[in-house]
Amino acid sequence: MAKLVGDAVVLLSGGVDSAALAAFTRPALALFVDYGQIPARAEARASRAIADRLGVPYRAVRLPLNDFGGGLLLDGVPLDDAPSPEWWPYRNQFLGTAGAAIALQHNLTKVLLGSVRGDGDRHMDGSPQFYRALTTLTSLQEGSVQVEAPALELTTVELVRKARLDSAILALTVSCHRAARPCGDCPGCWKRQQVFAELDVFQPTVTSNA
Repeated sequence: MAKLVGDAVVLLSGGVDSAALAAFTRPALALFVDYGQIPARAEARASRAIADRLGVPYRAVRLPLNDFGGGLLLDGVPLDDAPSPEWWPYRNQFLGTAGAAIALQHNLTKVLLGSVRGDGDRHMDGSPQFYRALTTLTSLQEGSVQVEAPALELTTVELVRKARLDSAILALTVSCHRAARPCGDCPGCWKRQQVFAELDVFQPTVTSNA
C-alpha cells in the first residue's frame, strides 16, 4: 500500500461542504463512501474529479446501508423520527466509523467530516456534541483515531471562502438528494442554490424530472 503524506482522511461526498474542507485541509486521502444513497454514482464521479483537481489521493468504498436508511436519499419516505426529509439514521456514525477503519489501514490518525454550522439544528449527527462523543469512542479503541468536523463553527459560504475554493471546483460539486442531476426541489438543491447565490457563482439550471 502506497505511503500517504499527512495524517487525515477527509470524507468527500462530492458536495460543496466536503469539497471545501478537502481544499482547506489538503488531506492525505479523500474517501468516498457509497452507502446506498440514490445519487451515489453522481457523487462518486464528482468526488473523484474534485480529488484529482486538488491533487489528493482518492479511494472509493462500498458500505451498503440500504436496509438501515430512509428519506430522500433512499426511497423518499421520511422515517417517523426524521428531523429532516433527507435524514438517514446514524449516517455520520456509520461513515465516521468506516473512515476510522480506512484511516487505520493507511496509518492515519484523523477522519474529517464536512459538517458545518447549522447542521446540528437539522440532525444530531451534525452537532458538536455528536462529534465529541464519536471521537471519544473511536479514540478509546486501537489506533486512537480522532473523528472531527473542523468547520462546525463556519457556514458553508464562510468555509468556501476560507478554503479559497475556486469556481471550477464548485462547478464539479453535486448536492441533490434525489437524482444524478439536480432536481431543484430538495434540501440539497435549495442549499446549493443559496450558497451559489451568496458567492455570486453561476449555477446551471438544468434539472432532472425526479
